[in-house]
Amino acid sequence: MTSRTDSPQKRLRRLPTSIKTLVLLGLALLPLGAVAVFSSINAANGARDSRFAEVKLLAEVGARHLSTAISHTEFSLRSTLTTLSRSENIERQCQDTLDAAVAVDTRKPTFALLDRQGQQICATDGFMSGLIEDLPDNGTAKVTLDADHGLILLAETSADGSLTGVAELTRESLALLPRPSMLDRNFQIALSHDDDMILVRPWSQTVSGDAIVSAAQPVDGSTFLLTASFVRAPLTSAELFGIVLPILMWGIAAFLGWIAVVQLLIRPLKQLRRAVVRHAEGETDFEIPTFRISAIEIQQLAQAFEKAFDTLRSHEEQLAIGLKEQTRLTREVHHRVKNNLQIIASLLSLHARAAKSEDSAAAYASIQRRVDALAIVQRNLFSELDTDNGLLIRPVIAELASGLQQSAPPNVEVAITLDVDPIRVSQDIAAPAAFLITELVELAMLSGGRLEIALSVQALPDQCARLSVRSAALARASERSSFPRYRRVLTGMARQLQASLDEDESGTIYAILIPIL
Repeated sequence: MTSRTDSPQKRLRRLPTSIKTLVLLGLALLPLGAVAVFSSINAANGARDSRFAEVKLLAEVGARHLSTAISHTEFSLRSTLTTLSRSENIERQCQDTLDAAVAVDTRKPTFALLDRQGQQICATDGFMSGLIEDLPDNGTAKVTLDADHGLILLAETSADGSLTGVAELTRESLALLPRPSMLDRNFQIALSHDDDMILVRPWSQTVSGDAIVSAAQPVDGSTFLLTASFVRAPLTSAELFGIVLPILMWGIAAFLGWIAVVQLLIRPLKQLRRAVVRHAEGETDFEIPTFRISAIEIQQLAQAFEKAFDTLRSHEEQLAIGLKEQTRLTREVHHRVKNNLQIIASLLSLHARAAKSEDSAAAYASIQRRVDALAIVQRNLFSELDTDNGLLIRPVIAELASGLQQSAPPNVEVAITLDVDPIRVSQDIAAPAAFLITELVELAMLSGGRLEIALSVQALPDQCARLSVRSAALARASERSSFPRYRRVLTGMARQLQASLDEDESGTIYAILIPIL
């Protein structure tokens, strides 16, 4: 189960190698993809800038065109006004002069001639009378914008103030401005003066304000401002493809690199690992997996594994043969030792029965008890030879207590009680412990009569147990002259057990700590 407190580094280490490889390849190729995308976006922005430059050029050309139109119309109006001012019969020559001025102008403006009071003397077809509210002063001209009718009005008064010429430039005449080639979709041209504005060329389709880009240019010789606007074109399919293509190439390159790493390295390594695990679990012999595509180093590694497993199998077979032979020899040795101990015990028993004195018989019996103790340990060790968990101490002590009771002298009646936990000890501990118990029980037998002896083995923490022998006869036995000899033997057994033999103040309890398995 994954801990919630795992650090990001631990979670990253647990990711599959294929995922890590894909991420690393993507990060390695990301700068190239970013540069390509940036270049494509710059190219698209350059195309937009070129369209905006054309709009700005349109505004400049339109402003010059309009300035020229106003200048030509002013010149025509001034020439007409000068001609009629010198005429003796203005009313007769007025219409012909105005019609001639219109005929020579490609923009087809409309003209009118007004008297001192502002009354119309004559006018060309299409002139909208009554639009001039304030006539210019004598010898001056005025250019105004009529937003309501979409006109540019030019008015000029003669030096003596007797005549005023008026010219009208309509939206149709202004719409003769040059038409851009790249902006033939949807664009607008507007002319403004102060708060007034006329649309020279309105939008062909309705547009939103967010998509409009405009360029303004003042008209020379006037206070007019010409504004050209166009709709910002969306990215074309080619531009979109140019932006998406580097991203697509980056993804494909990372994916192909990931496929190569997975097919050449990761998947063969997984197959090799499964083969090794199956062999380690004993399911099958090691077989080199079949790699459709893999690095030559992986194949060489698989061959090295096969060779190593063959060598290991050969060594295991040799070890199994050696272990089997060793087990046979060990059983033979234990069997012979057990038989020899039985023979020795039998010989001691025969000598004890044939002894001519009680002291000799007691000596033979004492030796026999020690040999029996060693034989009991050896017999239990032989029965558990196939296990590597040591000896159970309970059956050893139980059999030892039974043997000690049976081998007691005729003048001694021994009652032994046991309190032994089910613990295991090694052979190096079992033999000294058995000798220690035998020495203490025999020491108690020196008192004679009826004896009560309690043997206890209690498990303690730290892989140890407390072995204790308790009997009131032990206190009396310590007063005998032979006690120092027993004391030396007990001290030697305690030294083999690598612990100290403790005695209580009354001398009735002897205890020692022994290591357990």
